[in-house]
Amino acid sequence: MTTIKFAIDGNRDYPIYDAVDVHPQRWNGWLRPIVTLNTARQIADDIFNRDNLEDNEPYHDIHDAIKEARENFEDTVEVGLGICWDEV
Repeated sequence: MTTIKFAIDGNRDYPIYDAVDVHPQRWNGWLRPIVTLNTARQIADDIFNRDNLEDNEPYHDIHDAIKEARENFEDTVEVGLGICWDEV
């Protein structure tokens, strides 16, 4: 299996993650990565805004996607969810 490396804006200054696949359609031109549940949890932890707890919609969206995936016995989840991802 080939993995795809991606980060916010495709910028190497941000954490880089591995996607197991990508959605064939982009969101506003941005990558829609599909990752393991462990990677999704790591992304959620990394983007959590500790300075402004009201600004954590992407964090909550990822956790909702993980919950739905687990309920459907899936082991991957898309983490596009309005985040500007691109390949690095």
